[in-house]
Order: sequence, then structure tokens, then C-alpha cells
Amino acid sequence: MIQSRSKKIVEIETSVDVGQKEAEKEKDASVQVFTDLIRSIQRSQAELVGAIEERYRATKLKAEGFLTELKTEISELESRRKQLEQLSQSEDHLHFVQSFQTLCSPVNKDWSNTGVHSDLCFETVRSAMTRLKERVDELVGADIRMKRMREHAVDLTFDPDTAYCSLVISQDGKQVKARGTKQKVPDNPKRFETCAEVLAKEGFTTGKFYYEVQVKGQISWSIGVVRESIDRKKDIPMSDDDGYWTIGLDEGIYEACTSSSVKLTLKEELQKVGVFVDYNKGSVSFYNADSKSHIYSYTGYKFKEKLYPYFGLQSDSTPFIITPSPETH
Repeated sequence: MIQSRSKKIVEIETSVDVGQKEAEKEKDASVQVFTDLIRSIQRSQAELVGAIEERYRATKLKAEGFLTELKTEISELESRRKQLEQLSQSEDHLHFVQSFQTLCSPVNKDWSNTGVHSDLCFETVRSAMTRLKERVDELVGADIRMKRMREHAVDLTFDPDTAYCSLVISQDGKQVKARGTKQKVPDNPKRFETCAEVLAKEGFTTGKFYYEVQVKGQISWSIGVVRESIDRKKDIPMSDDDGYWTIGLDEGIYEACTSSSVKLTLKEELQKVGVFVDYNKGSVSFYNADSKSHIYSYTGYKFKEKLYPYFGLQSDSTPFIITPSPETH
């Protein structure tokens, strides 16, 4: 009985420890969501104040234009009135008739429907609140989506048998760096021989998997998955037609490496990329792992071969780092 109770104590203490770790994860995730929300509110507030001030400046400028025009017309009418008074005292009847018609001609502009409307803020506020609500929904949705994807996080390591001869892999297999000089490496049918590319050791033929890679400091890179049978000995186009489902950065431009190359417009520079693959659904999706925002998705494919996580990087660059998912770390 003592042994069984002692065992139960250990189980309970273990459960408490696990619960504490889960609580910390939930707390960190919640803090991140609210931090992003506060930033969004502050940004929306600044945009709203700026919009109101801009509308006011435009209204004020318009009003000043009206006032200037009205004052000019009043001055002209005052001048006409004085001229008419002088003309009324003239004994030159021909001059009177000729001048009277000109002086009494109507002012062209009709001011009856002219006004300056100051009730401009309500629509601006409503528009700002709508955008803020959309942002809140986006943040909450992104947090839930990312948490679900990270449940499928896998532990990857770089495969030295596939690495191009200029790539150096760390002892733990979690970092890879390109250097300017080539090194002697054993011949291997799995090795890339034309570009600085490497695969993960782990391949997948079913289900879902997710991984994250730190790309901070990289000037040119590509990340995604490839089918096992890609040609590793020739310099071939990198596209979905050729078995590459990747995105990348080249000369400051982010793009999806499709057959027609899709330019990607991002709000911020990528520091860490998340890749989520649903093998059975035939989709590969990319995310900003820090902001949890969606970048691009390949969908509607029928995968028939083993897929390997793929990494391409620039020579003499900072390392690629396979990072643990927060939900599994």
C-alpha cells in the first residue's frame, strides 16, 4: 500500500509539473496575443487621430477658400455700389445706360448650396473600429491556428549526406552555414552538386507536420519541401512543377517559387519561418512564425512520393537554425 501511494504521489507531482509548464505556455501565448492587440489598438488610434486631423485640415482649407472668395465678392459688390452711387449723379445719360448694365450684372456663383460640414468624424471612427475588429479577429484566429499547427511539430536535423560541398552542419544537426570555399566530401547519390542546398534527414509520406527555421540575417534563401526524386546533380528550375514547394528571398524580394514566380508582399521582414504540410490534403503553407501571419500556400496537389524539408542558402551567410516550436519546447 505504501508503494502504491508513493507511486501516486509521484504521478500527482509529475502532473503538477506538466500543468505548470502548460500554464506557462498558455500565459506566454496570452501575453503575446494581448501585446499584439495593444499594438494594434495604438496603431489604430494613431491612424484615427491622423485621419481626423487630416479631415479637419482639409475642411478648414476649404472653408478658408470659401471665405476668401466671399470676401472678394463682397469687395466687388461694395465697389459696384459706390460706382452706382456716383453714376446716379451723372448727367451723361448715355454713359449711365452703358455703365448701369455692366454694374448690375449678377455675380456668377450661387452660394445657396455651399457649406462646410464639420460632422466628418463618425464615419472615420466607424471605419477605424471596423478595421480594429478585423485585426482582433485575425490575431485570435492566427493564435488558434498556429497552436493547432504546432501540435504537429517535428524534430528535424540537417542531413550531411545531402549537403552541398560548401555547407557546414553543426554537431547537433540543427544549424547549417554556407562558406565561400568548397570542401572535400564523399560522393553520395543524395548530395546536391550545383547549389548550396540541403535536406532534413526526416522524410514524410502521410499526415501533417510542422517545423520552424530562423532565417534572420540571411540575404538570400529558400525554404519548403521537395519530393524525394528531384534531380540533385543538375541546376534545374525550382518550381512546383519540378517537385519544389518553396518560398524564398532574393535581392530583397520575397517570392513563392512557382512556375510563374509569385511576388509576396509582406508587412515586415521575416526572422523565422514556419512551414506546415498536410500530405494527405496536398498542401504546403508558410507563416511568419513570430507574428503568426500567413504568407503563402500551395494547395490542391497529390503527393505520391516522400517529402523532405528543404533549405537553400547564400554563401558566407549567417546560419540557418532549426528552432523548436514553443508548444513542444
